[in-house]
This record gives sequence, C-alpha cells and structure tokens, in this order.
Amino acid sequence: PYFDIHSSIVVDDLHQLGGVYTHLLKCLDALILDYHGSRGNSIIEEINMRASEIPAYQNHRKFNNGVFYRFLRNPTYTEMRSNMTIMLPCCHDYIPLQAALCLRHFLDFTMHATAKEHTEQSLLEMQESLDAYYIYSPVFQKYSKSGLNFPKNHMLQKYADDIRSRGVISGYSTTSSEHQHIIDVKKPAKRTNRRFDSLSQMANFVYKKD
Repeated sequence: PYFDIHSSIVVDDLHQLGGVYTHLLKCLDALILDYHGSRGNSIIEEINMRASEIPAYQNHRKFNNGVFYRFLRNPTYTEMRSNMTIMLPCCHDYIPLQAALCLRHFLDFTMHATAKEHTEQSLLEMQESLDAYYIYSPVFQKYSKSGLNFPKNHMLQKYADDIRSRGVISGYSTTSSEHQHIIDVKKPAKRTNRRFDSLSQMANFVYKKD
C-alpha cells in the first residue's frame, strides 16, 4: 500500500522527448504531403534545401540529405536536438498555423524541461507550453497510427512534478549513461577485428585510453 508505481517511473529526455519528437516529425512529413497534394514532394524538397543551406555553427549537425525523419539514418538524440532547432523555421510557412503552434509549444516545453536550472516560474511556463501543445496536437492525430495516444506522449505530464521532487532531469536521465556506453563500448568495438576475442581487445583499448 506504500508503493506508488506512478512516481517510481521517472522521466527521461532521451527516450521520451526524443521519441515524441521523432513521432511528430513523421506526422509532419505526412501532413505536408496530404496538405499540399501533388505539390507535397516538391515542398519537402524545398524544406530540405532550406535546412541544408543553414550555415554551419558550433554543435550543430548539418542535414544535407534531408531534415525529415525518413532521410535520417539511425539519428542520435544529439542529432535530433539539432533537428529541433531548425525544423520550425524551415517549414513554418508550408504548414497550417495549428501545426506550427503545436511544434512551437513542444519545442518550448523541451527547452524548459532540459534546462540546467529551474525556478517555480520556469516550471509554470513549462507546464503552460505543455498544455498548449496538447491543445494544438490534434492537428497531427490523423497522421499518427496511435492517434497520439502512446505512453511517451502521456509521460510529458510528469516532468514538472519530477523536476520539483528530484531536480533537473540530467541527474537521472539515461542520456549520460548512453553517451558513456558509446565511449566505452561502441567505439572500442569498432576498433576490434570482430573475429578473435573482441571483448579482450575492447578492454585493452579502454585500459590504454584511460
């Protein structure tokens, strides 16, 4: 009677915010094709061209092959964060106002949620952005197989409470451990010959690096 399963499941920006944005990106692609009919593919190409022409700047990933999810190959969360910063400016004049507002408020919510410090005022603003996102999100429902009714989308309601009770989400998100996994496992694995005792080769690589 003293165990609350709801409170024991904490929020996670890597899999939840990244997962919801990926879902919205796929819905946005379908919406543009439907909204513009025969011109849909040319509009997609125009948006991709806009994205590719954005000048390079620090910590921003270039999207030369396309900015929509179908043009990305196993994108990382860092790449999706770069995608978030440019998608709306690139496509805002080609989508309905409701879709633009939905994306804008989701991005506002994401930036608030992943901030390094919070005040009660910033958490209230974050919640307002989330409420507005839920108000405008029905514009994407017909393009979502689940009708936007999936756990990651519902978990967004938990962010404000978890930040109040546990602190900034970087302290308990899986983002840090996933990044360390890349450094300690994935990169060393690429340095092995993949045939003879790969584990020992990986351990030797990490040992020498340290």
